[in-house]
Amino acid sequence: MTNKELEQFNAKRKIWQVCAITDDLEKTMQAWVDTLKIGPWKVRSFDDTSMKNLKVGGKAVDEPFKFMIAITTVGDFEIEIIQPVYGPTIYQEYLDRRGPGLHHIKEKLSDEDLERAMKEYEEKGIPVLQTGQFFTDIHAYMGTEPSVDFIYEIGNCPFIEVPEGMTRIFPYEDKA
Repeated sequence: MTNKELEQFNAKRKIWQVCAITDDLEKTMQAWVDTLKIGPWKVRSFDDTSMKNLKVGGKAVDEPFKFMIAITTVGDFEIEIIQPVYGPTIYQEYLDRRGPGLHHIKEKLSDEDLERAMKEYEEKGIPVLQTGQFFTDIHAYMGTEPSVDFIYEIGNCPFIEVPEGMTRIFPYEDKA
């Protein structure tokens, strides 16, 4: 692509999120609040009852898993922190291999573009590492780390109203 074609192509794209991996979610959130004044954080637990169709390396996960996420918004940009707890996901493997820090950048795509984009990446030799669905949110992590030094996530990024009690806000003001 020429520089002009790259500019035109990228003008239509939406980078939605950046995500860090941690082994201590509360410590990491507190550091973001104290150091950067970034927060408050919506904290949720994901497991085999709340996440549907989890696949790692193309294979359905049929054993228990759990990970915690925290999300906040700065302007119109989302920041996510993930702490793996147990079970087969790409998060613990990445944390063991690289330690805490940048894990992925996520691009928002329409539902109809999501499958096409996954196929395009796979045709370039970039595998799908993990996919899953949380309510209507569908996402796929692409194996871009060898070429760009982080994982690239694509997803539809819909607004989701989660059931009451599924989210806590950090810094915690409740007593739970």
